[in-house]
Amino acid sequence: MTEVKVNFLPEDEQKDKKKGEKARIGWKKLFLGIVIIAVIIWAVFSSSIIFSNESLIKNLSKFGLISEIGKLITSADKPLKGDADDRVNFLLIGMGGKKHEGGTLADTIIIGSIKPSTKQAAVMSIPRDLYVKDEKYGWMKINAINAYAEKDESGSGGRVMAGALSQMLGIDIQYWATVDFDGFEQIIDEFGGVDVVVDNDLIDYEYPIRGREYSFPISSRYEKLVIRKGPQHLDGATALKYARSRHGLGPEGSDFARSRRQQKVILALKEKIFQLNNIFSPRKINSLLSAYNEHVSTNLEVWEMLKAGQLAKDIDTTKLLSVNLTDGADSFLYARNINGSYVLLPRGGSFEKISYNWQNIFDPEFSSSTLQSLETHWNVDFEKLEKLAQQQEEERLRQEQASTTATSTATTVTSTEPFANEQPAEEKPTKEKPKTIAEENANIEILNGTAIAGWATTEKNKLAAAGLTVGKIGNAPTQDYQKILIYDLSGDNPLTIAQLKKIYGVTASKSKPEAINSSADILIILGKAQ
Repeated sequence: MTEVKVNFLPEDEQKDKKKGEKARIGWKKLFLGIVIIAVIIWAVFSSSIIFSNESLIKNLSKFGLISEIGKLITSADKPLKGDADDRVNFLLIGMGGKKHEGGTLADTIIIGSIKPSTKQAAVMSIPRDLYVKDEKYGWMKINAINAYAEKDESGSGGRVMAGALSQMLGIDIQYWATVDFDGFEQIIDEFGGVDVVVDNDLIDYEYPIRGREYSFPISSRYEKLVIRKGPQHLDGATALKYARSRHGLGPEGSDFARSRRQQKVILALKEKIFQLNNIFSPRKINSLLSAYNEHVSTNLEVWEMLKAGQLAKDIDTTKLLSVNLTDGADSFLYARNINGSYVLLPRGGSFEKISYNWQNIFDPEFSSSTLQSLETHWNVDFEKLEKLAQQQEEERLRQEQASTTATSTATTVTSTEPFANEQPAEEKPTKEKPKTIAEENANIEILNGTAIAGWATTEKNKLAAAGLTVGKIGNAPTQDYQKILIYDLSGDNPLTIAQLKKIYGVTASKSKPEAINSSADILIILGKAQ
């Protein structure tokens, strides 16, 4: 039976009651406003003792103090975008900034998602080499979208990148923020550094030295970076190097390992920021405001930052969920060389699997096995598409192994559209070939064609860590080579050649190098543009 409530109060008393309820709500907002103003006034007066130059007051004025206080008071009961769907998505973009070469290229791209009802969080790092098609500029690496947008309209990179990723993944990325390297360092140093557990020794012989991009000799442009395995306390500069290193030896040499390191630093910084003594520190507040004004661009308003911060504070980072975009055998992506550039593409030519995984990351019943039945969701045969892409790659490798005297005009991939020619390769009888790089056991020789001392040794160690066999190393006849060259002298090691293409982004030549006699199966000459 439906319960019916009847109000027996006289009409005047009902009106008085409603006025009383509205008054109580009004007093709550007023009280919140008084608290906020009191905290800010306390911070300002405290800072007058700590900072003789009144830097906090200046930063608060830049922040639009009066207007933001008004917004804070009126937004006490306003939800964040995405609250209604129980999914709030954020995009964080890290870039070099004005003081760096290529400073508007996105160096770090991380999508974070919070489920408010369960206080769960998930992250997904987007590889900068992911190859995507932009409606305006065509095919490009995803990190260039930010640069093109900034060129068209300063400050628009985050918004445009968020829109592109939203479309790619079929989700709504409500909030975005970009931060440059200087701001990243400044914030970490202000909070006393970060504590991370380093998974593997990070040894990078080619970490670029800021401000020496055009110095000579070329070897002076780089430093040796060493961060040892285990618990480490990192200051801002070291944390930035840890997050940015690209040429680490062994397992730390991939972009995917780099993404994991970046996530570690961000989570460690989150833990530092939300320590109680930092939240109520006028000096820390000043530093954050200063970094925000000078180094950060975002579509978050102050009240949204506070609410998002409250959500983040309650997240248990030990239970963080993640989607790993790698190019392994059973992963979402695969590597390819297009127009001499190393890029990553989604298996099967579609981002649907990645999208479905990310959309269901918080579902306790969801597992990777669910992806096996995705064809029924979109009526797309992913397995068939992946086979077509694999056959295309095998066909390309066969053509590269063909004799240089052949005049056949067999089909090759010439379009920058990565899926433009996905057709099944004709089945041809072939003799049994080695199935692994180890079985090929190709002998590689490395010659240094530059003045960079020790480069051949560095590359030998890098290839050894990747499971390749390097025999002889030495110097080339001259030290003026402008690019890295790879010579396939035997023609019998397609798997090794394919692996070297992934590492260096260089197509191997069948011709013999002039003035160099080598008995190796594969010859690599190191070169660097002057």
